Amino acid sequence: MSDLTVDAVRMALNLNQLKAEVTGWNIVNASATDAPMFVIDQSATDALLGAAANGPSHATRDALASPSSPTMAVVHEQYIAERPSLDQLVADSVSAGMNYQALTESLSRHFGLMRLAISGRSGT
Repeated sequence: MSDLTVDAVRMALNLNQLKAEVTGWNIVNASATDAPMFVIDQSATDALLGAAANGPSHATRDALASPSSPTMAVVHEQYIAERPSLDQLVADSVSAGMNYQALTESLSRHFGLMRLAISGRSGT
């Protein structure tokens, strides 16, 4: 895993954290018909992570490493009549949590292997 991969995983972790937070806001507002629905536009994040996967450029590396834009996602308020069900919102929250956990475990394994390599022991 290179520095670029670590930065991409960090961005994906931040995006999943944002998804969980936004879903929580929507769950809180689920019973209020006049409350806004919060929606994440992650198209810029998806484009950047896709570019990183397809042979990153210098600009891609800089954008991923930038601490000023941890997700590049934008949250919009929408007032819509047809809202997702509470079950769908809870499923979205669980999905974001599971994605976050999987990314965290992957990163933890990577750093564990790095620690083994530095100490000179094999991981087997």
